[in-house]
This record gives sequence, C-alpha cells and structure tokens, in this order.
Amino acid sequence: MKMPIFCLAVMVGLGFGPLGCQDIPKPELKGKGPLAIVIPRGTSTPETHAPLDSWRTNHKEALNRGDFSQKECILCHNPNTGCNRCHQYIGAREVQIPEASLYYAETKK
Repeated sequence: MKMPIFCLAVMVGLGFGPLGCQDIPKPELKGKGPLAIVIPRGTSTPETHAPLDSWRTNHKEALNRGDFSQKECILCHNPNTGCNRCHQYIGAREVQIPEASLYYAETKK
C-alpha cells in the first residue's frame, strides 16, 4: 500500500499530478513572458517568411533542402530570443551556432 502513495507523490512532484500542472503559453511574436519571440525593431520580414504561419511549419524542410543554413539564420535571428524559444517549447533540438556570440552578446557562455 505504501508503494502507490510513493508513486503518486513522485508523479505530483514531477508535474504529472493535478497539483503540478501548469498552462504554459506558447511562444508568440510580440508576446509577453519568458517565451516571447523578440525581433529587433526595424527588422523587415523577408519574402521567404511570408506568410509567417506557413514559415513556422515549413522552415525545417527549407533547411533540409539547403535553401539556407542555420548560420545564415543568425544574421537576422538571435537564437536565444527567437529560434530556441520555440524549439524549447516543442522539444526540438536547439540552434547552437558558435558564431552567434559575435552578433548577440547574450549568447556568450
């Protein structure tokens, strides 16, 4: 009888029980909170990113086709305030480009 209570306590502690559940807002452009996607003011949206909803679901295929590289992405996107917020939310591999620290101070470790 002690084992099920222990398992329940562990599950609640890990966030699987009703006390550990949280509604996490998804990352949004111009959103608020820790997952808000930040794009510097004055940055224009390239034609390849329009419409934005299509881009969100199809950019991996464009990378895989070789239309552009992740290194090219960091010319406009800070991986920590853009790419990786979404990647963390959905559990995708984070963008890790060492050269990003040359453009964005907060990417330095």
